Amino acid sequence: MRSKLHFLLACLPALAIIAQSQTVDHTAFQRAPRLLEVEADTLPTTEAIGTPSVRTLLGYTRRVLHLKDNHSLAVFSFSGSAPANWLFLIDSRDLSVKRFSIPNDDIASHGAALGADGNIYIMPYGNGRAHIFDVSSETFQTIQSDLPKTDYTWDAFGASNGRIYFGTYPNAYLGEFDPKDKQFDLIRQAVPGKKYTIGFSETEDGRIRFKGWGPGETWMIFDPETRSLAKEEVSESQPIQAGSQMSSVQNKEPILPEGDQNISSRINIGDRRFAITFPSSRFYEVGESGELILCGDPKAPAENWFLETCDEVLIGISHFGVIFRYDPESGDFKSKQIDNHAPGGNGIMFIESLGPRCVIGANYSQQNLWKIDPQTGVIDHSKSMIARVTGEPMCAIGHQGKGYLGVYVSSLICRYDPDLPFEFGINPKELIELGAAYKQTRPRDTAMDRERIFMSSDSQYGELGGALAVVDPETENINVHHHLIRDQNLPTLAFDSESGLLWGGTDRWGQMQSHPPTQESSLIYAFDPETTKVVHRIASWPGTDVTNVIGALPGGVLVSSASNEVALIDTRTARILFRGPVEFSIPRRIRIGSDGEAYCLTGGSLCRWNVQENLLEPIVRSGGASYFTEAGPMNWVFADSTTVYRVQNP
Repeated sequence: MRSKLHFLLACLPALAIIAQSQTVDHTAFQRAPRLLEVEADTLPTTEAIGTPSVRTLLGYTRRVLHLKDNHSLAVFSFSGSAPANWLFLIDSRDLSVKRFSIPNDDIASHGAALGADGNIYIMPYGNGRAHIFDVSSETFQTIQSDLPKTDYTWDAFGASNGRIYFGTYPNAYLGEFDPKDKQFDLIRQAVPGKKYTIGFSETEDGRIRFKGWGPGETWMIFDPETRSLAKEEVSESQPIQAGSQMSSVQNKEPILPEGDQNISSRINIGDRRFAITFPSSRFYEVGESGELILCGDPKAPAENWFLETCDEVLIGISHFGVIFRYDPESGDFKSKQIDNHAPGGNGIMFIESLGPRCVIGANYSQQNLWKIDPQTGVIDHSKSMIARVTGEPMCAIGHQGKGYLGVYVSSLICRYDPDLPFEFGINPKELIELGAAYKQTRPRDTAMDRERIFMSSDSQYGELGGALAVVDPETENINVHHHLIRDQNLPTLAFDSESGLLWGGTDRWGQMQSHPPTQESSLIYAFDPETTKVVHRIASWPGTDVTNVIGALPGGVLVSSASNEVALIDTRTARILFRGPVEFSIPRRIRIGSDGEAYCLTGGSLCRWNVQENLLEPIVRSGGASYFTEAGPMNWVFADSTTVYRVQNP
C-alpha cells in the first residue's frame, strides 16, 4: 500500500493534467471573473517552516578598491531582501577581515569608488542616498543627492581630480560628485538611446572615459575642465590601466589541465604569470612553455575571481566570498571563507515540489539551490556553485521526483536528483546550454504535458528572439525552437489539456529593454507539440509590450494578462471570451491541484477558481506569499521573498 501511495504522489502533475478535462459552460467566462468575499479570520493560515540561507555575492563589485595603506582591499556584498549589504576590508598581510553594515542596508556593490583622499564613496542606488566611509575613523556619513529613485548606479570611479564619477541604469546618467562641497552634477541620458553608463576610467590628460550601453555601445569622453561631453574619437588617449604590472615577455599560452575549459582570471607580477583555471578554480603559476605549476586550490569551482596584487602578494577574491593569499617569493598559500552568509540574503525566485518530502527553490543572483522538507522544515543547501555560469536558477518543474531547472545566464537546462548530494557538475547535471548556440540568457517559465517538459527563455542582452526548449525526460533528448515568435522573448507558458496545446505570452523588447522592438505588438501564441508548429497568434492587446499567460483552467479557458487587464480565451477556438479589468490583483500563475481544480494566489489568499461560476474562492490566508506549490494532496507550500510556509489539508 505504501509503494502505491508513493507512486500516486510522484505522479501528481500527470494526474492533474488528466483531471483537467471536465465539461464547462463558457458563458460564465464572457464576463470578468469575481473574487468571493470571505472573512479572513475564517480561513486557515500558513505557518513558517524555514528561511533558506545563502552567501551574499561579491560578484557585483565592479572593482576591488585598493586603500592607501597598501595592504587593505575593499569589496561589497549584495542583498536585495535582508540586512546583508556589507563592506568588507580584507587585510592582505594575513587575510583578516573587518565587516561593516551599509547605512539603511543600502546596496553599495554597484557604485563604490575610492576617492583621491583615500576614503570610500558609495553612490546612490534607487534611493537618492550616497555614503562616504571615512577609512581612518571607520564611520559612515550619508548625503542626499538629486538622483531620482528611478535610477540605479551601475558603476563608479574615483578620478585624480578628487571627484567621483558614476553612471546609472535605466536613464544613462553621467554623475559627478565633488567631496569638497558635497555637490552632485547630473547629466540625464548622457548617451542618447542607451540604458546604461558604465566602464569608467581616466585618460592620461585627466578626462573621464566611459561608455553608453544597451543596445550596442558608444564610448564617450567627458572633460571636467571644459564640461564638454563628446563621442570618443579613434585618436583619443587610452585609459590608464589600473591593477598589476603586465609582463612584456610573450610566453606560450597555458596548457589546460584535464577537466578545465579555459583561464578564468590571470595576472602578472613582473615576468611571472599566474592564472586561475575554469571550472576547477585552481591557482597556478604559468611556465615559459605554458606548463601549469599548482600554487593552491581554494576549492571553489566555477566561481568568478578578482586577482589583485598588494605589495607583491597575490590576493584572490571569489564570487561567493572565498579569499586566498599567495606569496610568490615563499610559495605560501592560504585561503578562507569570509562571513558573507545571511538568512534570506536575496529574494526567492521560485519553489517547486518534487514530492511530498521535497520542495526546491533558489535565490536571486545566487548560483545556489536548496531543498526543504515541508513536513519537518529541514533545509539542505548547496555549499558552492551549482552550475558553471553566474546568475541563478530562474524556474523549475518536477517530474517523477526529479527537478528540471532553467539556469541564468546562459539558459542552461539542468536535472537535479534530490536523493543525491549537491555536487558541482554532477548534481544538478547540465543537459544543454542555449546561450552560445541560440543567443539565449534567461530561462523564464516551465510547463509539461503527459510526455514532455517545456521551457521558455529570453534572448541575450542586445538581441531579439527567445527560444522554446522541449525536453523528453525519458531520453533527455532536447529540441530547441529558436525564434518561435519572430523577434519576441517568451516569458510565460501554460499547457492546456483540453486543446492539447502549449500556450505562451511574448515580450517584444530585448532583455531588460536592451533592444527596441521590431514587432507591432506582443502576442499570445499556441504551440502544437505534435506538429511543432505555432497554430494560433492572438494580439489580445494590440501595441502592448508584454502579454503573459497565467494558466489554463479546466474545461479549456486560458487566462492571460497585460496592462492591468485579463483576457479569457476559449482554447478550442482561440476566441476571446472576455477582456478587461478585474477587481482583484491579477495572479502570477495558476496551478492545477491533485484534485483537478485550478488554484492561484491573489489578495493575500490561496484561491480555488470555480470554473462553473468563474469565481475565485479563497481557501487559505497566504499573507505576502508570491509562490506556491503542492507537495502532496492539498498540502500547499508557499514562499515570500525570504521564507517558506506550509498549510495542510485546507
